[in-house]
Amino acid sequence: MTHDHRLLALLGPLLLAGNAAAQDFNLDVGAQQSAPLPSASYGAAAARPGQWFGLGTTAQIPVTLTDITGAVTTAVVQPLGGFGDFYVNNPAWLGDDGLLMKDAADVGGAWQGAPGGAITWNFSGLQPGDYAVYTYALAPDFPGTYRTRVDVVGGTGGPQVLTGNWSGSPHVLGVSYARHDVTVGPAGTLTVVTDDPGVPSNNLGTVNGFQLVYTPGAVGTSFCLGDGSATACPCGNASAPGSGAGCLNSLGTGATLGATGAASLAADSVLLAGAGMPNSSALYFQGGSQQNGGLGSVFGDGLRCAGGSIIRLATKVNAGGASTYPGAGDPSVSVRGLVGAPGTRTYQVWYRNAASFCTPSTFNLSNGLELAWAP
Repeated sequence: MTHDHRLLALLGPLLLAGNAAAQDFNLDVGAQQSAPLPSASYGAAAARPGQWFGLGTTAQIPVTLTDITGAVTTAVVQPLGGFGDFYVNNPAWLGDDGLLMKDAADVGGAWQGAPGGAITWNFSGLQPGDYAVYTYALAPDFPGTYRTRVDVVGGTGGPQVLTGNWSGSPHVLGVSYARHDVTVGPAGTLTVVTDDPGVPSNNLGTVNGFQLVYTPGAVGTSFCLGDGSATACPCGNASAPGSGAGCLNSLGTGATLGATGAASLAADSVLLAGAGMPNSSALYFQGGSQQNGGLGSVFGDGLRCAGGSIIRLATKVNAGGASTYPGAGDPSVSVRGLVGAPGTRTYQVWYRNAASFCTPSTFNLSNGLELAWAP
């Protein structure tokens, strides 16, 4: 039996499940919701491509949001204030820039009286955690004259006033967009305030769109490293101490596996990230325990670290030596791994390394990673 077929037999059948937790949003604000939205390849200032969602403000009602993968989520936003939506064909803004920026919400000016002068954007149902919030707020008719003040309640950066004769990508901080970093608490709420800074006296504010980018911190504990602290690598191919990697591969690097997000069964946002591999196939899998008491066992050109009951999560194709799980449309880690109750699970990446190196095997593995799942 070949090494590949042995591994497939070991890791078992592929298990299917539901959709991954939503984390990121691209929102195009304005009147032209029947017109094309920016393309899914357009990442704007956040460099975060994905599907854009059209958000109107005239009705002032709660709107359930679709994330950048096209999945309907539990997240909701309700805009309050302003004079509804409008469109101005600024000839300097072309392509996707124009599709995002030419249609907008009319904040209006404080001098006009209520409801002019401010729009408050109340988000709810968000995944708790850290976010970068990009707010696009530049008037398409008189961008160098009108100004909009943007603030995220509880966020870093404070109020930011946007204005300037922007002529298209790249976006410019303080001109076409503001950025704030904020932590969304367990309640899942976020508030953005866009208003008239009061200068000039006849000012009219504008909001063109938002990007909410989930930026979670690292989670999990690495074990079974290929640096000589665990079982010896099969042919003296130990990785450097402190690298946190598996045994060296033919590129002279050891593969690493890390994770970010919340390891919570109620709100799973874990993202497994492998790096340091050839641009080949990479199989992410879950174990029920640490192999050989956490020291690992020689397997191919590396060490098998995840032991016990094995569940195959997915096979990805590395680009730039790296890949992640879950991707767009994938089930979350806990759903795919059938984690039905709090407790620990172990994770690892097996990857193809076809070059003649070390043993006759054509594969290697990353370090092991243990996650403690909370309710």
